[in-house]
Amino acid sequence: MIVSTRGGIIMREQVQGSVWDKVFKISERGSSVSRELFAGATTFLCVSYVLAVNPAILGAAGMDVGAVFTATAVSAIIMTLLLALYSNMPFAGLSGMGINAFFAYTIVVQMGHSFAFALTAQLIAGLAFLLIAVTPLKEYLFNAIPYTIKLAVTAGIGLFIALIGLSSAGLIVSNPATIVSIGDLQTPSSLISILGIILIAVFTGRNVKGGIFLAVIIAAVVGFFCGITKLPSTIFSMPPSLAPIWFHYDMSELLSVDMVFVAFTFLFVNLFNVVGVLIGLTNQAEVPQDKQLGVQSSCMKVSALGTIIGSALGTSPHIVAVESAAGIAEGGRTGLTALTIAGLFIASLFLAPLLMVIPVAATAPVLIVVGLFMMASVKDIDFGDISEGLPAFLTIIMMPFAYSIGVGIEWGLISYVLIKVLTGKYRDVSGVMYFLALIFILKEIFM
Repeated sequence: MIVSTRGGIIMREQVQGSVWDKVFKISERGSSVSRELFAGATTFLCVSYVLAVNPAILGAAGMDVGAVFTATAVSAIIMTLLLALYSNMPFAGLSGMGINAFFAYTIVVQMGHSFAFALTAQLIAGLAFLLIAVTPLKEYLFNAIPYTIKLAVTAGIGLFIALIGLSSAGLIVSNPATIVSIGDLQTPSSLISILGIILIAVFTGRNVKGGIFLAVIIAAVVGFFCGITKLPSTIFSMPPSLAPIWFHYDMSELLSVDMVFVAFTFLFVNLFNVVGVLIGLTNQAEVPQDKQLGVQSSCMKVSALGTIIGSALGTSPHIVAVESAAGIAEGGRTGLTALTIAGLFIASLFLAPLLMVIPVAATAPVLIVVGLFMMASVKDIDFGDISEGLPAFLTIIMMPFAYSIGVGIEWGLISYVLIKVLTGKYRDVSGVMYFLALIFILKEIFM
């Protein structure tokens, strides 16, 4: 019998053979129930902002803000439960940021269409996504991406979420003269975030179980005394009705040019964002190479279903949240982490005022430090070979600089094909890669 003072090992011995272990294979993946619960809570704290931000953005499209809040929570519950029970992975599924802005500001505000038109286009895109996910097309897609680019995607996502964390914390700000610059480090928000980074580093270095989650809570408590954590006026509230927005489809322009354009854009952006995030998260979660395709395939199906369900409930396309990396860094390895996230989303429907008191300054440090963990993948990239190193470098830097995971993948794949061909290594490039590079180039020209 293995005896250890490390909580994870002791808990694995206790959980082995239990119902939780049989369902989620916790001991097989080297985790524990407590670790999975902490991981789920950590991820939820990092993604809970979507409950406030998504309704605010879709409200610009004329949608009922309260109804969008409920739709955002309910669709996240359904998709995350599917990720827990079908994929058995520690991921959160929810409305994607960025694509929701395209939904509201481009389709509705700029193009002048109704939100029902946008939801219909989303339904079409979701069905097309599902078709790809259930056919061999997905295998060609994942297998075609070179290993170097997959490693770079993981690192690029790390920089991307670190940038989000730094910006949310106010540690970096926009500057018209220098693009970005250091923020005011004397504000309570910045100081709380710096404290959070230090706490996470110390707790992680000392192998404190639930250290990341604990750091967030401590930072939030300190924030109360600094005036940035506000106590709620009420704790319990009933969720608003979905009636104003659910099943609001508009089939009158089903075959119009605009419908085709919008549906294709939804599909393209969502598909490659999900592909990129899944590559990064499965690498970080230490999923064996021979099992990654199966995991990615199941998660793609869930993402497609999430987008379809989201269109029915009245919210924007769904993704696997990149912030899931926070829970993975906390030790989450199974669907029990996702089940915990789903449970907290259920609670958020009724306890939104209480759950929303955690300030961004307390959760931003998690994203910054997780960026470090994901950057570790660069050590396996052969930067000495320019045909491998430069495409990887472009993949990594374009994600934060263009503020888009999809753009990073585009630049990486296009440059990989061009440099391999121009350096006489065209045999290293698969037919699918040539096709993808051509599609990406045409997209940049015509879209």
